[in-house]
Amino acid sequence: MGDTDAADDYEDEDGIPMTLLVVSGGYWLYEGVELLNDLLYGNGAYPFQVRCAHFKDNIELRRFFGDELRVGSLWRINADVIERLRRDGLLVEVYPFG
Repeated sequence: MGDTDAADDYEDEDGIPMTLLVVSGGYWLYEGVELLNDLLYGNGAYPFQVRCAHFKDNIELRRFFGDELRVGSLWRINADVIERLRRDGLLVEVYPFG
């Protein structure tokens, strides 16, 4: 069992400490870099919920975040990690545009 107190330190108002973005099928770490190693190695604060916000493409992403956010500046997350989260019931998928 993970150290849930560590994840609690990073939780947002919904109690979810990490946010990923899906843009054109790629997964990118938006918030929660402090917990990245725990997520990847499955230790420390893990398990914890991860929000995954889906965007069709960069145009939709820019409509939501503005021009400042570039996914190329974010950590890319392997799809196998996403499948583990989904299988473990820890992935909270949201669709900002419907």
